[in-house]
Amino acid sequence: MARFSLFVAALGVSVASAQAVISAQGCTSRSFTTPSWFVSDLAAVDGKASFSVLNRATNQTAGYECLGGSCEGEEGIEDLVVVVEVDGAVASVSVNQTWVCGDRSPQTKFIAAGTSTVSVVDGKAASSPLLVKGSLIQPVALTPQYNEGPTGHDTPGCLAKSEKPSWVLSHVIWADQDGDEITSVKEQRLTFILTNAATGYEASCMSQGPVATNIFCAGTEFQSFTIGRYSISTAVQFDPATYSLTVNQTWFCDDHDAAKPLQISASGTLPLPLECQTEPIPSSPRHLKKFCTVPNDDSSISLSGSLGTVVTLPPYSIEDPVPSNTDSCTVSSIYNPRWQFSYFSTYNNSISFEIILQTNRGFRYPNPVYQGKARGDGWFDCEIGYDGGSQVPDGPLWPYRCQFKWDGEGKVLELRAEWECTELDPGNPVRFSGVSTTTVNSNIVCEKVEHREYTDEPLGEGEELTVPDPVGVVDFCYTENPSYTWTGEIKEVTWTSGKRV
Repeated sequence: MARFSLFVAALGVSVASAQAVISAQGCTSRSFTTPSWFVSDLAAVDGKASFSVLNRATNQTAGYECLGGSCEGEEGIEDLVVVVEVDGAVASVSVNQTWVCGDRSPQTKFIAAGTSTVSVVDGKAASSPLLVKGSLIQPVALTPQYNEGPTGHDTPGCLAKSEKPSWVLSHVIWADQDGDEITSVKEQRLTFILTNAATGYEASCMSQGPVATNIFCAGTEFQSFTIGRYSISTAVQFDPATYSLTVNQTWFCDDHDAAKPLQISASGTLPLPLECQTEPIPSSPRHLKKFCTVPNDDSSISLSGSLGTVVTLPPYSIEDPVPSNTDSCTVSSIYNPRWQFSYFSTYNNSISFEIILQTNRGFRYPNPVYQGKARGDGWFDCEIGYDGGSQVPDGPLWPYRCQFKWDGEGKVLELRAEWECTELDPGNPVRFSGVSTTTVNSNIVCEKVEHREYTDEPLGEGEELTVPDPVGVVDFCYTENPSYTWTGEIKEVTWTSGKRV
């Protein structure tokens, strides 16, 4: 077995004094989402090795030539260790690097490591560049999640089958109803399921409007947050007079080589071989309705197409995390942690408010917090309301555990909170804690309201839900402006990573 090692650093000099600060915009966010490297033009023969390395977070790149474990390059990357081991027809490439990003304040030191393998043919890597996915070791331990990509992109045979594109239309139904819009409605409706033979992608298709010419098709891309930057698109046109149907679809394949993913477009046309039954509309016998299907067991038909454009995409881009111009939960929590509060109120001296982490990622509904068990010295446990955060990519943007203290005279709200961010590594989220002190700078008004006491006991058989009678009158206080919101800086923030709470 041949083994080649590369060590690029200022020998005898501490890491802190050797590191250059990378100030390029986006260095920090990329370091969290894509700590990884491209190793290109890898060759390893007779104790010699050569390759180039690109850090995808910092955009640092350098080429190296190695002999007997000693490597030289015209330009070196500080604090980088690359180990190449060749065993027969397989090369293993391990990378470990430390770097500092200075595009955010405070500047942050990152340490990441990763390993990947590639087949070797005649001393050269069979695929280039080789993606080495990294796991962060510092500032927090996590392995960023990559996307699944569009359906079927890595299915064996995706590219080969795409050379002769075809689809199957199944469960085909065509309905055409005449009408005067008074006693009956004029309507055309075409529905079917379209399956791509190369990828296995299925789209449900249906017509829209009174005339069925443009057909709307949709598949898993509307139900998944992990498709990535590329989504399969389908356009279908239909001629009700001739039953001629045309499919235009774009899909993706990288089963042949993930370093050279392809975007493939194709189209196909056929007349639908429909078998129809026509009968009068009961409410308007002068008008007819027609119901048609394809005459076989599952109402299916094959459609052969013609290959259109084929575009080579950037390496590994199908499953890459999608870059964002806004801060995620993790980045916000480290560099600009703030809570946004709203809907503050007190009911019978019991506090409630709504809260959400301020992330600049578009509108999200906040989550309610209610007053729980007293903990002494004016502090109360939080009772967290309905948690719908698992239904969105960023996860919940509010505490999973907290305590608060309310000073009614000064209108000061103190909060000690713990929260987690799941968008980078859902199985190993980053868990944060911090404290916040804010003032409710809005006029608080109070009114007397009737108080009713409800029970959590389930209803018995035959019992009906009833509203209990009032048992007294209590104070209900709230911000005079019901849409009033305010923010509070989170201080003394600490973080770690671990299993989901």
